[in-house]
Amino acid sequence: MAELIVTELDFQDIKTSLKNYLASQSEFTDYDFTGSALNTLLDVLAYNTHYNAVLANMQANEMFIDTAIKRTSVVSLAKMLGYTPRSRTSAKAKVNIDVPKVNTVGSQLSIDSTVKFTATINGTVYTFNVNEEQTATVSGGVFSFTDVELIEGVGLSNVFTITADLTQGPLLIPVETLDTTTLEVVVQNSVGDVTTTTWNKTSTITDITSTSKVFWVEENLDGKYQIMFGDDVVGKALTVGNIVTVSYYASKGEAANGAQTFSLSGTVNGETTATVTTTTPAAGGQEKETIDSVRFNAPKYNAARNRAVTSEDYRSLIKANLSKAREVAVWGGEENDPPAYGKVFISIHPTTGAVITDADKEYVLETVVRPRSVMSIQHEFVDPEYLYLGFEGIVNYNNKLTSLTSPQLAAAVETEINTYFTNDFGTLDKTFFLYRLTERVKDLDTSIISSVFKMRLQKRLAITLNSAYSATVNMLTAIDPETIYSSTFTAKIGNKNYLGNIRDYSDDALQNDNGTGTLKFVNSATNLPIATVGTVNYNTGIISLTNLLIQSYAGNATRLHLHATPQALYQNISSSLTRTSDVSEFAVEARPAKNTIIVLDDSEVDTNAGISTGLAITALPFSE
Repeated sequence: MAELIVTELDFQDIKTSLKNYLASQSEFTDYDFTGSALNTLLDVLAYNTHYNAVLANMQANEMFIDTAIKRTSVVSLAKMLGYTPRSRTSAKAKVNIDVPKVNTVGSQLSIDSTVKFTATINGTVYTFNVNEEQTATVSGGVFSFTDVELIEGVGLSNVFTITADLTQGPLLIPVETLDTTTLEVVVQNSVGDVTTTTWNKTSTITDITSTSKVFWVEENLDGKYQIMFGDDVVGKALTVGNIVTVSYYASKGEAANGAQTFSLSGTVNGETTATVTTTTPAAGGQEKETIDSVRFNAPKYNAARNRAVTSEDYRSLIKANLSKAREVAVWGGEENDPPAYGKVFISIHPTTGAVITDADKEYVLETVVRPRSVMSIQHEFVDPEYLYLGFEGIVNYNNKLTSLTSPQLAAAVETEINTYFTNDFGTLDKTFFLYRLTERVKDLDTSIISSVFKMRLQKRLAITLNSAYSATVNMLTAIDPETIYSSTFTAKIGNKNYLGNIRDYSDDALQNDNGTGTLKFVNSATNLPIATVGTVNYNTGIISLTNLLIQSYAGNATRLHLHATPQALYQNISSSLTRTSDVSEFAVEARPAKNTIIVLDDSEVDTNAGISTGLAITALPFSE
């Protein structure tokens, strides 16, 4: 008898296996399977086996979060890990509102969530609401409200009467576009007892007792959100006859980002006119969390076990609780430069258009981090910094292998480089390897023979005009002596103003790569240095500016652009913070900073400001 083969999953392989098995039986000796009715039966058997194999494989895949494809499966598995996928979130803006006193009786006026504003983006009207109540006192005939937060969305509510089978829920919210961060749950005792209590949202069972009036939010199998209550052991259960009112905003998500012109819709407690001045355009709106994001974040959130001990704990907790956070970098004080023992440093890169405000930082510290972190640990926020990489490249190609002209091929290379930086960089904790860039260019077209890139580092410094400026600038890698230069600006030297820029002069006549240099302001009129404005350590890439007094920027520049060329052996740029020994027979290596975001230099030529293009590619035909 032929050996049974049970490992084949391909339809034709299964059929061949069945055919070989039957051919080995004495009843079917010299039987022609191909031209017989039995061939049709073999097709049916093979199809059925193949169908069951595929079904079993799909079922097995849906049992694990790494391989699950259906959202219901991923969400269900995430629920087992204690993770609730993020809902759509509303965009928020900050405005100042001036309301002339016309109809108001008294000297005070209040605004709350009943006050609506509208904003239009590309012909679509979005509704914004006052997020928190404010009261203003009339002054000069005007009620002035400052830093009013507006939140996008349409306010909705659902009312549920609790029956015996709903004392723990679920109470289903029928609107898929709700922002779960805006949920408010108010419980009325009964129809005859109008006493109400506000219940609080929670995502954990820590410190939850049998009398805690809390609720949990979870996504159900239909992609909608539902509210769950306790069982009188973990959290208080509802009582039959309770009337539960669930209020929330239905959001348009990221579509409302960028709104910056707001108009009053309706009245402000009887007043019909208001002047709205935007201080922070709408940002932070997001779509519902994707399957890939849930698959990535849920295991990491579970690994934290509701604690903040390791850097990954901090990262997953902050990302799960702050929708504005695109990426988070966390490092201990022992890794910092200089060391700061007993501290944890946090850097948050916001989503596109969003801003991490002081209120956001306070929320992260007081609500997310401190209740879960080790006692005596101090936390400090470090704002992200950008390091711009510019390239001047020569691409050699065989013109016999392509129909593209030199300018067309150069444009294609520039597009590929832009795509590379857009997809792989632009957020925290990334490392740039020059060889990966050259490989991508080489693989772009079969005609390309080689490519050579001259790389330039750039920092853009926001310096207050007419105010002395001192700072340490980290270029993240070793830099070549006498390659530092800045954009053009007017500086006050002594009692006079001069137009010029910053350049470095090596302290060593041999321009030692491991040495130091002096930064000087060079007068454009004479091309001579006239003042010392700082120092540089070429090996560490640390530039120190001292008492720089800028009167104005030249050209269209609004910041000081500071450039340097990396040393040939140190053209891989890492934003992953590492420390090396201070005492070593070798030179001290550069110490990257984890709060740095690597991006492509998008500078355009500005001759007056001394700024050149950030990316310049030349394609040259080369005959092999």
